[in-house]
Amino acid sequence: MNSNKIDFCFKVNTINQALKTTSICNNNKIVPIFFIQFYIINGFGPNWIIEFRNLLLKKFSKNTFKLFVDCRINYGLFINLVHNKIDYLKVSGNKETLLRLTQIAKKNKISINPQITVIDLTKIKNIETKINKFLLKRK
Repeated sequence: MNSNKIDFCFKVNTINQALKTTSICNNNKIVPIFFIQFYIINGFGPNWIIEFRNLLLKKFSKNTFKLFVDCRINYGLFINLVHNKIDYLKVSGNKETLLRLTQIAKKNKISINPQITVIDLTKIKNIETKINKFLLKRK
């Protein structure tokens, strides 16, 4: 990955938000990280996130976006997403359980519980303006 690229994390609910965000970010040399909340995956199932990624891969290359998924305490979902190579996972649990899950994630080269600031784009109509505001703050 290029060292001049910046990572931003965006909370999205739909594929249209993700496609628009990815195209805007690629023009500004930003690698978007899409945060998917637990309630979406809990409702649609883990296959939804895989299809979400596949739809993005049809338009963009593998290195132009990343996924960050909230698993809460659903360890089966966590293992399923690790198996499917989702980039970042957020999981809750006691210390012993987190230690075991960290070992599973490390073996599969997945980051768990990263400290990433999430920008909420779920209710924003003009995504480009919002992203440009954050770019100006960053510089």
